[in-house]
Amino acid sequence: MPGLDGPGLVKKMRADNPALKIIFISGYTEEKLKDHMGDSIWFLQKPFTLKQLAEKVKEAIQD
Repeated sequence: MPGLDGPGLVKKMRADNPALKIIFISGYTEEKLKDHMGDSIWFLQKPFTLKQLAEKVKEAIQD
């Protein structure tokens, strides 16, 4: 995403829909993204399995 990082994209998307649920997927650790994490934001670290992705999506939907 030229000129825009993940946290910047979240900020733009949240401006239009504050209740949007987001799963951050990153090679960084959750600790590095902690400042950008907030309500309705989940984290999944790369690499991950399909089962882990499905579990994270289920967790986000159920919350």
